[in-house]
Amino acid sequence: MKSPKPLRLIVAQAILGLILTATAMADDKWGTSALMVVIEREAGSVLVIDSAQDHKVLGKVEGLGVLHHASISFSRGSRYAYVVSRDGFLSKIDLVELKVANKLKVGDSAIGLAVTQDGKYIAISNYKPGNIVIVSDETFEIVKTIEADNSKTVGLVDAPNDLLIVSLMDANEIWVIDASKPDFPVIRKYTDIGVKPYDGLLTPDGRWYIAGLFHSPWVAMLDLWNPENITKVPLPKPPDKPDLEPVLKIPHLEGWIMADGDLFAPVIGGEGLAVVDTKTWKSKEFIPLSAFPVFAMARPDMRQIWANYVLGKNHDTVEVVDIKTKKVIKILKPGKKIFHMQFTPKGRYVYISSNGDNKVLVYDTKTFELIKEIPAQKPSGIFCSDRSNKFGL
Repeated sequence: MKSPKPLRLIVAQAILGLILTATAMADDKWGTSALMVVIEREAGSVLVIDSAQDHKVLGKVEGLGVLHHASISFSRGSRYAYVVSRDGFLSKIDLVELKVANKLKVGDSAIGLAVTQDGKYIAISNYKPGNIVIVSDETFEIVKTIEADNSKTVGLVDAPNDLLIVSLMDANEIWVIDASKPDFPVIRKYTDIGVKPYDGLLTPDGRWYIAGLFHSPWVAMLDLWNPENITKVPLPKPPDKPDLEPVLKIPHLEGWIMADGDLFAPVIGGEGLAVVDTKTWKSKEFIPLSAFPVFAMARPDMRQIWANYVLGKNHDTVEVVDIKTKKVIKILKPGKKIFHMQFTPKGRYVYISSNGDNKVLVYDTKTFELIKEIPAQKPSGIFCSDRSNKFGL
């Protein structure tokens, strides 16, 4: 017959078990300020990766709808991610529990979203029907629908003073909405902007809203400090390219760069970047690249521009431009169909989605060394949770 264990041994073993359990539980927890949320386009799901823990895949959230052209915004504390599907479903994803916390039908063909500065509302821009839908984050119900003159709405951003700014593709207008008022009034409408706005951006300081135009040789710029008029800023065409249309894919404005006193912008159909002096808003030069850039995004310290091409020529290529010298300093070949890029919060690493090779690649932006490859199902957009603290994202 075995002798009974001494009480102190039983207590010590129990305490050790609690410590090991607590440690295991702690290992399963993570912060929310450095998460990378990757859209798996065809699967209707997202991967959640912790860039602060050796780029560890935390899990997958499924059942989000048709994620073609889907983008993601975040709640003020980065606990939740909001994604709107192309078939018009808004989902609220809990990034701690890794599940859909809420879901709501907001349109038939949705294209973008923004979270108001106070974090109380999510605004959705729709192609069909042409409108802007405002959803309460607290109740997850539609509180307002703003009709947009039967126009597709694009380039929706949040701005200082709880404003929302959006472009109307078919009406050729820019609208400013006051989200601090219970009826969400449209307080300004700009009609003399140009033809066919296709996207918009807000500069990181929250001052300038810039709309790209498909059929006008300029961008339309709204200065929120002096909002009386729209300024038309010409963009230079590349040498020997008098006719730049048609194009396979128009550039997205999300990652346009304002650095070192200049604006760096991709031109529709142009194989390079236009450089515009932000003091005079006059064109300065054109930086040639190897193809038509779809995204041109700045490292957070504004020293590098990373450009990708998606379709057609050089879809497997990423080029890195040094902003000081305005020269290409590195050419990478990460994989087939490079769809999107996203920097980690301080820019040490960049995540790149290779839709054609079903993987996400992580590069060191200082050494250009490939750090990690992460399997993913047809990945497209990549969004870092630090966007929750930035205007226009």
